[in-house]
Amino acid sequence: MSLKEKYGSGLWAFGQVADRFNPRGYKVPLTTEQQLELATQVKALRGVELHYPTDFKRDEVEKVKAILTRCNLEVPTVCLNFFTEPKWQKGSLTSKDPNLRRETIETAKEAVDIAGEIGANACTLWLGQDGHDYLFYDHRRAWDWMFNGISEITRYNEKVKIFLEYKQKEPRTHIQISNVGKALFIVNKLGLKNLGVVIDVGHALMSDENLAESVEIVARNETPFTMHFNDNYGYWDDDMIPGSVNFWRYVELFYQLKKIGYEGWYDLDIFPYREDSVRAVEQGIGFIDYVRRRVGEYYGEINSLVEEGNVHKTIDGLRKIFLKGCE
Repeated sequence: MSLKEKYGSGLWAFGQVADRFNPRGYKVPLTTEQQLELATQVKALRGVELHYPTDFKRDEVEKVKAILTRCNLEVPTVCLNFFTEPKWQKGSLTSKDPNLRRETIETAKEAVDIAGEIGANACTLWLGQDGHDYLFYDHRRAWDWMFNGISEITRYNEKVKIFLEYKQKEPRTHIQISNVGKALFIVNKLGLKNLGVVIDVGHALMSDENLAESVEIVARNETPFTMHFNDNYGYWDDDMIPGSVNFWRYVELFYQLKKIGYEGWYDLDIFPYREDSVRAVEQGIGFIDYVRRRVGEYYGEINSLVEEGNVHKTIDGLRKIFLKGCE
C-alpha cells in the first residue's frame, strides 16, 4: 500500500466528532491545521476532504494550500457545509428565504473557485437540511428551488464537477435527495456533464440499496461519481470503520467497481467517536486496500462465478478466496 493510490478521508475524522447527545464533541478540539497534521500520521493517506466555509474561510485559502503542501496532502473534493449553523435549519437551496437561497448559491460558487485554486476541481453538495419532517410539505416549490439552485451552481464552471451526495434521513426525517434514483433523476433532468453523484456506502445501506447495483446504474448512466466508505447496520448512518459490519457487501462492491473501471478516489467518511482517529482511518484504508487488491487478483474467477449464477458455487468460491481454511 502506498501514496500512489487515491486513498483519502474526510478531515472531520480527525476533529471533535460531535453528535446530538454531545454537541461539544468527544475529542479535544483541534484547529484545521492541527487536524491536517494529525492526518499525516496515516501513512497511506493521500488526500483529505475539506468543509467550506467551516474548516477555512475564503481569505485563508493560501494558508491552507501551504499547509497541504507541507503535509503532502491533496484535496479530492471541497465539501459544502450548509447544515451546521441554525440559519440552515429549514433548508439552504430550498429555504423559503430568498436571501438564504442566494447565499447558498454564492457560497457554493466560492467553493467552486477554491476547488479550482487548490487543484481539487470537484465540490460535494450534501443538502442535509433540505427536506421535510412533517406531512403537507410544499414539494412543488422545493423541487423548483432545488433544480434552479443546483443548475446555477453546476453551470458556474463546467471544469469543476459537482457531486450530489444523497441520504435518506438525518438531520431531517426525509432528506430531499434521499437515494441514488433521485440523485440520477436530477442529473438526467439537468443534463449537465459536470454534475455527478457521491455513492456513500452508509447512505446507500440506509436506503436498502445494493451497493454494486447502485454503482452499475450510475456508471451505466455515464454519470461521474465518487465514493465514500464507512459502515453501519442499515438503519442509521453510524459512519463506522469500513468492513466492520458488512464484509461481503464490500467484496461485491469492489467487484463492481473493478468491473466498471472506477478510477476515482477511495475516501473514508467515518466518525470515530470513541475510537482513536488515526487508527480508525488506518484500519479503514487498510481494509479497502485489501479488498480492492484481492478482488483485482481474483477478478477473473469472481466474474466467472457471477456470470454462471450458481449460488452454491459462488459461496464456495468466495469463501475459498477470502476465508482461510473455509473451503
